[in-house]
Amino acid sequence: MSKEILKMENISKAFSGVQALNHVNFSCEKGEVHVLAGENGAGKSTILKILAGLYRADAGEIFWQGKRVTIKNPQQSQKLGIAMVFQELTLVAQMTVEENVYLNAEPRDKFGLVDRKALRRNVLAAMDQYGIHVDPAMLVGELSVAQQQMTEILKILVREPELIILDEPTSALAKQEVERLYAIIRNLTAMGKTIIFISHRMEEIFAIGDRVTVLKDGNYVGTRLIREMDEDALIRMMIGRSLEGTFPQKQAPVCGETVFEAKHLASPDGKLKDISFTVKKGEILGVAGLQGHGQSELLNALSALYPLSSGEVFLKGRKLKARNAGQAIKNGVALVPADRKNQGLLLELSIRHNTAISSLGKRMNGGVFIDSRKEKAFVKDTIDKLSIKVGNMEHPVHSLSGGNQQKVVLGKELAIDPQVILFDEPTRGIDVEAKREFYVIMQRLAAEGVAVIMNSSDLMEVIGMSDRVLVMYEGGVSGILEKEDINEETIMRYAMGVGQKQAQAGDGQ
Repeated sequence: MSKEILKMENISKAFSGVQALNHVNFSCEKGEVHVLAGENGAGKSTILKILAGLYRADAGEIFWQGKRVTIKNPQQSQKLGIAMVFQELTLVAQMTVEENVYLNAEPRDKFGLVDRKALRRNVLAAMDQYGIHVDPAMLVGELSVAQQQMTEILKILVREPELIILDEPTSALAKQEVERLYAIIRNLTAMGKTIIFISHRMEEIFAIGDRVTVLKDGNYVGTRLIREMDEDALIRMMIGRSLEGTFPQKQAPVCGETVFEAKHLASPDGKLKDISFTVKKGEILGVAGLQGHGQSELLNALSALYPLSSGEVFLKGRKLKARNAGQAIKNGVALVPADRKNQGLLLELSIRHNTAISSLGKRMNGGVFIDSRKEKAFVKDTIDKLSIKVGNMEHPVHSLSGGNQQKVVLGKELAIDPQVILFDEPTRGIDVEAKREFYVIMQRLAAEGVAVIMNSSDLMEVIGMSDRVLVMYEGGVSGILEKEDINEETIMRYAMGVGQKQAQAGDGQ
C-alpha cells in the first residue's frame, strides 16, 4: 500500500500583488515519480521553492511524513530530507567534480584537513551506487553540460535525501543522455526515493511519470494517474482546451525567390566546415544534428557572435559584412539564443529595459535622450502582442517565468524589424501553449519574407516546422532534406554520418 510522504494544503503566495499560488494542494507518495505540469507562470516553481525553503508561503500547511512542519529556510528543508536540482546549475567551475560533490561536507582527517583519499573513495562509491560516472578529478568547467548536470544530481544524492525535485533536468541533454537520466530515476525510486519532476516535454512525462498534478494560473487543476491519460487529455488540463494540431498551418507557400544565402562558411577552430545553404521566401529552414556538431555555432556565426575564417553571407543578393553583433543587428540579423539567461537577457534590469535595449535608436529625442513615454508605449505594445504575463514592466526580468523571459527575448529581437531571424532552441523549457505561439510567429515572419532559420534538438519540432532541413555532422553539412524526406529516421541517419551527402541546401533539389 502506498504511503504519503508529502502533503501541501491550501498553499498561497503573492509577489507584489500578483497571486502566484491560490490555495493549491499537492501531495506525493513514497517511491513515485510525480510530475508537476502546467504552462509557464502556472506556479510550479513557486510551490517547489516553498518546499525547498527558498520562499515562505503566505498561507497553507505542509505535512512531511505525516507531521506538520514549518520550512523557514533551505537548511531546514535539507534536514528533513528534501533536495532540489535547479535548472541553473550551482557548481563551482574552478573546482573538481569530487570537490563539488562534497562541497561543505568533505571528509576530514584527525588534523581537521580534507582527507583526499577518503574524498575520492566516497565519490567513487557514490557513483557506483547511483550509476553516475564522471571523472572525479576533472574540473567542472571542462565538463560537457550533460556531465555537469549529472554532477549536480550526484551532489544532491550524496546527502541521501528522501525526496528529490528535478526542475527541467533534461533541457540541455541529448536523447541518449535523457535515457541515462531515466535509468538513474528508476534506480532511485526502486530504492524508495520520491521524485518530483518538472518537464514541458510530453514524451518525457509519459515515459517516466507515475502521477501528474496540473496547475494553471496559480490554481490547482487536478491530479491523475499518467497511465490513465493521453497527451490530449493532459493538454486539456493544462490549457483548458484541446490543442488541435501542435504545429500551425503555413500562411504562405514557399516560392523560388532566395532571400538569404551562405557560401562556404568555415571557422578557424574547425567546428564549422564548408557550409553553404539558402533560405527561400516563405520557408523555414530547420537545422538538426546530434548535440555538439556545430548547430549553435552556425547560428552564432551568422549573427557575428562566433568567428569565421572564410565564407560569405548574402541578403537578397547584397553581401553582408558584420564584425560584431551590433553590425549584424544593423544588417537586420536577429538571434533568439539558446541560453536566454546568459546571452539573451540582462537579468537584473527591468522587463522594460530588456525589451527596448536592441532598438533604442527608434525612441531617441534629438538622437541624444531616450523618450521614456515612447519606450513605455513600445514595451506595452510588445507585451500585449506577445501575451507576456507581466505584473509590472519595471520589475526585473528574472522575476518572469522561463516562457515569458523567452518572449521578452523574442520581442527585443523583433523590435529591430529583422530581415533574417535565427532561432536557437527557441522552445526549450517553455510550455505547449507558448510553443504554439512561437510557431505561429515563425510562420508569420516567413510569410512576410523574413529568412527564418531554426535549430532545435526536438526532432518533432524540426519535422513539424521545417520546409527543408539542413543536417549537420562534425561541423559540416551531411545532408539537405526536402519536405517529403523529412522524418525522424532519415534525420538521425544523416546526423550520425550514415547518409550519403546530398546537394547543398542552396540547390533546393
